[in-house]
Amino acid sequence: MGIYEIKNIFYRRSNSGSILDQLSHKYRHFLQELYISNDMLFALTYMASISTANLTRDKIFTSISDKKEYCPSKYFNQIRELAQNWHYDYANACELVSTKVTNERMRELLNRLSNAIAAGEPDNEFLTKEWKLFKTKRKDEFERNLETTKEWSNAYTALLVSTSLVAIIMLLSVILYNVGDPADTLYSTMVIIFFMSLFAVGLLYKCSPKDSKVHNLSIKSKEQVYIHKWIPLTLTLSTLAIMIFTIIPTFVGSPEFFIDIKGVGMVLAGVIMLPVGIVANRDIDKINKRDESYTTFISSLGSIISGSGLTVPKALIKIDPKNLGELKEMSQELYKKLAAGLDPALCWERFVGETGSYLIYKLTNVFVDAVNFGGNAEVVGELVSSSNLELVLLRMKRERIAKGFTSLVIPLHVSMIALLLFIEQILMIFSTIISSLFTQFEIDESKLEGIPGGLSGMNLGIFGGVPLELLCKFVVTVTIILTLANIFAIVAVKGGPMYLAIFYGAFMFTLSGILMIIVPPLVKMVFSFDGVLDSLAGGV
Repeated sequence: MGIYEIKNIFYRRSNSGSILDQLSHKYRHFLQELYISNDMLFALTYMASISTANLTRDKIFTSISDKKEYCPSKYFNQIRELAQNWHYDYANACELVSTKVTNERMRELLNRLSNAIAAGEPDNEFLTKEWKLFKTKRKDEFERNLETTKEWSNAYTALLVSTSLVAIIMLLSVILYNVGDPADTLYSTMVIIFFMSLFAVGLLYKCSPKDSKVHNLSIKSKEQVYIHKWIPLTLTLSTLAIMIFTIIPTFVGSPEFFIDIKGVGMVLAGVIMLPVGIVANRDIDKINKRDESYTTFISSLGSIISGSGLTVPKALIKIDPKNLGELKEMSQELYKKLAAGLDPALCWERFVGETGSYLIYKLTNVFVDAVNFGGNAEVVGELVSSSNLELVLLRMKRERIAKGFTSLVIPLHVSMIALLLFIEQILMIFSTIISSLFTQFEIDESKLEGIPGGLSGMNLGIFGGVPLELLCKFVVTVTIILTLANIFAIVAVKGGPMYLAIFYGAFMFTLSGILMIIVPPLVKMVFSFDGVLDSLAGGV
């Protein structure tokens, strides 16, 4: 059977089913490809670990094929099918499958594996060597992505300032220059600002390292259970608060209140997000600590099993609890369940699920399967802990960049929104004053032309051509766009689950709402011209 016939077999198999199933499959494939670099490291860690048990090649490929949580497992499964069902040599099977692999690194790995098998290189030596090589490549790739993210985060802050200045300039231009329809100009500017923000956030997501922090298992940590329970209601109520108290009053109108109700809607949305946001941030902090402690946990467990010849439950109780940090209570619960004779697979599944960690989910089965196969527990523990530590250290570098970016974006957001509200209020004040003067003294453009001196050239009618409601619509819309853009930009740089956006959303919406409430009254208080108008009226 030739290479094209083999490709057609897999093509027909992958394209069977309805259109909806195919679209769903392509979407899952897209998500898997995003994290294939991490999954390749995990798959190589798994194969190198179980190879310490001196397994046959058939058993190694069968075992990795069953690990559906690793994206490369589907390629190893195809190799296994060709070798075991179609009686291909493993070297030829690897070469055939590599021709239909789109990821360059995965294709190179399969080609090297094909050459190693053909040359008679032992599987355990090749897999250990490839694991070390790929770990170095993954570190280099992650660090290069971090540098790119750092550069684009700096560019984003510049773009944030530019976007705000564009909004301010357009706001001033429609007042100062009576050219065209002001509504068309401002609405077009809103669309431009939206797409500029979308483009900037999209670039941050594209260049940032692809690394998940939380797993997608049905068993979750306590914080994740709370988050998934309340997040639909939180998002619904927050959206309703902004719609009812901010957007509808802005575009439809509302009765006058002693404070700006539009800002109240933003603050209310932030307050609604706060409980879930705090729990989300706490969940990520705990996961980071668990990932750090996992390195010590798994290496100590492997050393004790190998050195003392103890079973896993007895080895767990030998680990010093002071070194386990966030995993202390969970490891004790795991020991109790294993010592009670419960199913080890279910016990480990519960342990992994309750940690909530993506790394622990991906790496725990490596250790458990390798030990069950009879592998060297100490060597396996070192392999797993090394892979875990590598990613933990890289995440720390990313966290440092994210903290600097966050500490810069939030003050910039506050200053830009405050400046936008300040300019809006100044324009509204002067527009109101000029309109009052024209009405009070019955002045029109023809009378201004006859005034001697510089008054005739002051163009005092420039503030009367734009409805004040239009200025308010523009500022509120731009404020919401910039608030959302900054929230997602922070999450893109920081990494982690999307529900972390609720934590930053709580603060950003609250800050924006507070500014919408306090800036207009402050500007009115400072730039009050009531006395000037009264004196002018009294002198007439």
